[in-house]
Amino acid sequence: MDETFYERVYVQVRKVPAGSVCTYGDIAALAGYPGAAREVGLAMSRVQRAWNLPCHRIVNAKGTLAPSYAFGGKDRQRALLEAEGVPFLDSDTIDMPRARWPRPESPEPSQQQLDLGI
Repeated sequence: MDETFYERVYVQVRKVPAGSVCTYGDIAALAGYPGAAREVGLAMSRVQRAWNLPCHRIVNAKGTLAPSYAFGGKDRQRALLEAEGVPFLDSDTIDMPRARWPRPESPEPSQQQLDLGI
């Protein structure tokens, strides 16, 4: 990936609001590179502390915390996310339906659902 890729990824990472998380795949798509989740992971590994990016908010699609070599370990990542109000299901798993940003769009209700008042 070229420098444009990294710049576009970091622009998207900056947009993730406190109290939310975004997946590597979503960041890739938002940056214009759908399917480049692994490359986003590489981009995250190159971030320097001085850049002050909220990298702790970028997680895998399952919502599990990062391995021990990232963010100072999963306990550190969890502490950062909890301080922002990110909800967890258990000690290692984020409640993705509640915390994910951007929220996946809900499908439009079918006419049958509308007729039934669903």
